[in-house]
Amino acid sequence: MVKENLSGEDIRELHVENGTVVDCRGCSYKTCIHYSEEKSCFYGGIMVKEILPAIEEADCIIWLCPNYNDAISAKLMAVINRMTVLYKRVKFEDKTLFSVVVSGNSGSDCVAKQLMGALNINKGFRLPPYFALTATANDPGSIMNVLGIDKKVKEFAENIKREIKK
Repeated sequence: MVKENLSGEDIRELHVENGTVVDCRGCSYKTCIHYSEEKSCFYGGIMVKEILPAIEEADCIIWLCPNYNDAISAKLMAVINRMTVLYKRVKFEDKTLFSVVVSGNSGSDCVAKQLMGALNINKGFRLPPYFALTATANDPGSIMNVLGIDKKVKEFAENIKREIKK
């Protein structure tokens, strides 16, 4: 829904739901720096071939986060953990953080706070006002029944456009 309101923007979707991202090995600092200089990572794979280069090129990243027990999914957390290899050579403060969090009941704020901690406070991503769009939807497609969702999505997309122009 947000993507439809971002016409004219260069958007690249990356999917991690199929288990192709292995979590961070926890290399020593020197080892991680070595891989960073090589534009690589211990495990390689989709992270090195697609995800890390896309993060390097992006002006902003919109994290689409389903809420799993008031936490970011393990697959998305693996991506965040593996981003450490970029940390020493990419200016994350030049990249803006946004998120869409959908919960089955409650806890969207917990997921948004987790993103803030991992990406803004820890890694230094720019955090604009109203960075997160949150909603509650229990069943596939039920997001369309959320009162005022079209207006919320449009306003969120307008905020993204405004913030990435800064």
